Amino acid sequence: PDKIQERNISQSTKIYDLKGETVLYDVHGEERRTLVKLAEIPDAVKWATLAAEDRDFYTHHGVKITGMIRAVIVNTLKGYKAQGGSTITQQFVKKAILTSEKTYTRKIKEVVLAYQIEKKFSKDEILQMYLNEIPYGSVSYGVESASQTYFAKSVKDVTLPEAAILAAMIKAPSYYSPFGSHRGELVSREQYILDQMAELGYITKDAAEAVKKQELKFAKR
Repeated sequence: PDKIQERNISQSTKIYDLKGETVLYDVHGEERRTLVKLAEIPDAVKWATLAAEDRDFYTHHGVKITGMIRAVIVNTLKGYKAQGGSTITQQFVKKAILTSEKTYTRKIKEVVLAYQIEKKFSKDEILQMYLNEIPYGSVSYGVESASQTYFAKSVKDVTLPEAAILAAMIKAPSYYSPFGSHRGELVSREQYILDQMAELGYITKDAAEAVKKQELKFAKR
């Protein structure tokens, strides 16, 4: 945990116009990423992400044993991975520090590191690292890059339905990509997340229903 913030995190190189206001080119390698502070990320994005991925994020200690047990039982009964039992902290560990190999050894490392990270960093620090590093499909990593890629705007300017779309993509970025062939499933998951946000009290039920009727406009691929 002490070395997490010392890691070299690759970011895109941006070339601006003479006024320094418009990005002319975004040069990147395999990962397109722009780091942003948590304060620059709208509450709607944070709420949607928590509702979709870890509704108990601010109350657990990095690991939810009950969630892991439930996921194992459901996956065993169904014969395939139908549920995940990972918290946001565990997801961050898996995506930013470890690998995605499905072994018991890696899972044990994930749990231990998640617990240690929770002791070292505040919840807001962990959420900021998570939102800056998770993949959102293609070469887009981090919520700022994802917002630019799919909505052609900075994350600080995204609307509530756009925030729910970004949160919906985390589960399976390639499958739920707005540029792919599963846009219907993406919208269905977006609406599910809006319902979850209403259930958790982040937004009202009326707001959730109103947002569902709004037309989504994506950037050109």
